[in-house]
Amino acid sequence: MWVNKLIVFLLVAVFLITSVQNSAFAREIVVDANNSSADFRSIQEAVSNSSSGDVIFVYSGFYNESVDIGVQNISILSESENPEDTTVRAFKLGENNITVSGFSVQESLTLQGYILPIGYNSHSPIESCTIKSNILESDIYADECYNSTIEKNVIVNGGIGVSSFDYHPGSSFTVSDNLIVEGNINVHQGPNDCILLNNTLLNGSIRLTECADQKVLGNYISNSPDSGINLWESSGSEIEDNTIVNCSKGIVMEYRSQQNTINNNTLIGTDRGISVEGISGGDLISNNKISSSNIGILLSGSSLFGDPAGENSLLNNTISNNNIGILFEGYSSDNIVTNNKVELNRQCGIYINNLGCGAQYGATNQFYNNMFNNTVNFFNDTSNYKNDYTSIYTCNSYTAQPIDNVTGVIPISLNTTKTSDTNIVGGPCLGGNYWAKPDGTGFSQICADSDGNGIGDLPYNITDNDTDYFPLVSASRSQESIIPIANFSTNITHTLVPLAVQFTDLSQNAVAWNWDFDSNGIPDSINQNPVHTYTALGTYIVNLTVSNGKEISSKSLEMDVQEAKVPPVADFSTNVTGGRVSLSVKFTDFSKNATAVIWDFNNDGIPDSTERNPVYVYTYPGNYTVNLTVNNTKGMDSKSSTVTVSPAQRLEGKLVLTEYQITTSKSDETQPAIYEDRIVWQSSHNENYTLHLYNIFTSSETSTISINNSIYSDVFPAIYNDRVVLREYGNIYLLNLSTSTKTLVSNQLGIYPAIYGDKIVWQGECSGDCIYMYDISSSKQIRVTDNRSIIPYLPAIHENRIVWESRLNVNESSKIFMYDLSTERVTQVITDKSNQERPAVYGDRIVWEDYRNGNLNIYMYDLSTAKEIQITTSGSAHDPAIYGDRIVWQDDRNDKEYIENSDIYMYDLSTKKETQITTSGLASSPVIYGDKIVWEDRRNGKADIYMCIISEQGKGSPDASFSASSVS
Repeated sequence: MWVNKLIVFLLVAVFLITSVQNSAFAREIVVDANNSSADFRSIQEAVSNSSSGDVIFVYSGFYNESVDIGVQNISILSESENPEDTTVRAFKLGENNITVSGFSVQESLTLQGYILPIGYNSHSPIESCTIKSNILESDIYADECYNSTIEKNVIVNGGIGVSSFDYHPGSSFTVSDNLIVEGNINVHQGPNDCILLNNTLLNGSIRLTECADQKVLGNYISNSPDSGINLWESSGSEIEDNTIVNCSKGIVMEYRSQQNTINNNTLIGTDRGISVEGISGGDLISNNKISSSNIGILLSGSSLFGDPAGENSLLNNTISNNNIGILFEGYSSDNIVTNNKVELNRQCGIYINNLGCGAQYGATNQFYNNMFNNTVNFFNDTSNYKNDYTSIYTCNSYTAQPIDNVTGVIPISLNTTKTSDTNIVGGPCLGGNYWAKPDGTGFSQICADSDGNGIGDLPYNITDNDTDYFPLVSASRSQESIIPIANFSTNITHTLVPLAVQFTDLSQNAVAWNWDFDSNGIPDSINQNPVHTYTALGTYIVNLTVSNGKEISSKSLEMDVQEAKVPPVADFSTNVTGGRVSLSVKFTDFSKNATAVIWDFNNDGIPDSTERNPVYVYTYPGNYTVNLTVNNTKGMDSKSSTVTVSPAQRLEGKLVLTEYQITTSKSDETQPAIYEDRIVWQSSHNENYTLHLYNIFTSSETSTISINNSIYSDVFPAIYNDRVVLREYGNIYLLNLSTSTKTLVSNQLGIYPAIYGDKIVWQGECSGDCIYMYDISSSKQIRVTDNRSIIPYLPAIHENRIVWESRLNVNESSKIFMYDLSTERVTQVITDKSNQERPAVYGDRIVWEDYRNGNLNIYMYDLSTAKEIQITTSGSAHDPAIYGDRIVWQDDRNDKEYIENSDIYMYDLSTKKETQITTSGLASSPVIYGDKIVWEDRRNGKADIYMCIISEQGKGSPDASFSASSVS
């Protein structure tokens, strides 16, 4: 027994001695670059000679070193605690329990867990590190790092990145109280309990990608060109108490972002305050305040996969002074909207823009116990239930699916079961919604409540399909102030049979209408503003009776319907006989004895209008014959006239810009490419894709080719001479226009093909993605990129040069690379740390979009002079293309009132002048060849192809009589 006691005593003694020794060995190490008597003059030397528990104090000065910290449990602190006087080039942390505080860091500060060699799938993380009170001119990256803190730092032109690819239960990470200017906080597969708390981001955003159970709390985010907070395939997160101001989008949940809580956030001045988009749902959106935005809350289900934005709960939000309060579009179903205040929104409170879909996606959207106070409270656009469409509010495209539930209508319910409970306006019952208008004429402000239960005496029939059966009424409202007064007007210009009359209600304080058109005592219509046609001679007494649910009021009018004595005589005038597109023409009918008029504005035999005095807008150049046909019971007559419409033309300095609309079909026409006088593009309809070819010289479409892309969607056509490259069913093909043959270039999956001469390049699959090139003349394929590139993207080619964007590290920004076919060498075009994307090349010149200093601009590098030039300063320029001295791009500089606005601009290197090419505000995807610029434009509600020809005044301006033929 005494032996065991002795062993225990010795073990305790050894432990105590070891603890005392470790404490005694912990040192305070001094680093001073300007003092030779300091322990060390280099931080790296001090780290390399330190041990666990040491504290390294760094005196003020400039330390031009990248410090690699491979010793655990040490602290590196600036002695002055003032980062402005202690500057270090960079830090890299590779061990546990390290603190770095009080420095100005010129380059990146990285926390990097050990990554096992390529071929292994696991990592050895680091943890318990602290980065605080530093000033950085670049990014902080934390990769495979857990239970650590990044706090109270100032980061300019950089951000914070947290990423992980291994699952570590119980781990956490805190990013708090940082000021970030021109940068983002990105969390990619981060620790499960990652907390982003009280950070301020100016011109930046917070992004969660493939994350779960994150907390984004109390952050202030302003002026982001993208989302304030973005979730991509991220679930179970809490987004609470954040303020987002003047960002393009507020809080966005995309692609399988589900079961998130979005609570008590303030969003001001965004395009979309809170949006749930595509295959996302089950989110709780509550107690948020959204104002001064285009759309308050958007639910936009995916039409590509048939997955709805569904099972979301919108509770207790205040949505006011926006353009649209709440917008449901695409496949948005099975959502609950209750206890919200939706007030003073300009266009409407609730906009339903859903699409026809199968029964499995048709669960009811329920609205109850909300307060609506807008001029238009509810609009259900049922025109989309059987048709594809592109949203004019978000530019999202939706494709109708086969109808399995007959109508394809996603059901709407505007009330719940009537129960006893306090409602949103203080009444004693729950039921439907409170329907007010700012001018005091809303249904709930007028409808009587005889029994005082807070439910109106009448149901509120908004449309034939949408009824609130238990509309709420304010319990405190005086019943004496809402007596109805009946009144109406008609549009009668003649009294000949058949007589179609539009009745317009002018009543006051009415919520129900009862029309009797023939004085027989039988109600003929309960619509507010009906149309009735009298087909027989006679004198009729029209009676309108209106009600507020309790009192009624009536008004009558006598109608004397007569028969025509002679045939009609057609006659009309126009306010103009010609002009440039878009040309608005007002037609005034001067016909005699006509009971009906039919207008054909383009002589195609299809009636365009039956209005007496219509206005028609010509959006396409050409000579149009206008025909008016009139009739009565004695006969008919016609008259024709001609309207000449010229291409749109605009003067910009000495330049003449002549614009042509190439397509007018009902499909989306996108992704144009041009070579000499040939334009190619793709169209899509019901997920069927077609390649189109157009000859500018002959002003006609030369051919259309169906593409089998039902799974892989876009065609991505490119053209050189009589050769077109495209993607079909995921593979790259070459189409020879002269021989009408199509050849498989590569049986790998590929995307983004480009062509110049005999060379075809594309992005294809390898162990990841690679850039490939195929030589048509030699039938040989080579791989251009090596294993160093991560996701090379968007290749372009001109002469012997291939350019693309790529990353060398998963945490780095994209850079522009070039491969020279003559030297077979890959080079990085520039080394700036900014994010560089979408390169284009012409000769010695390479252009790209550059997210430098938090602004998106176009830059150019001239290989012949080795000089870089900043082309734009708008901060919103992207998607460049180049030909010779001319560079074109898409620019969003004219965004107004939080509505996206994009136009095409051009810069001429020879004159150093910028020119705005389009003014539609909906132009994108520009390409250029010589004096021709082609783009896609959504000014007509869906995408069309447009072209601008540039000339100089007095030097062969394009013939104004040119007209492009309509493309079907």
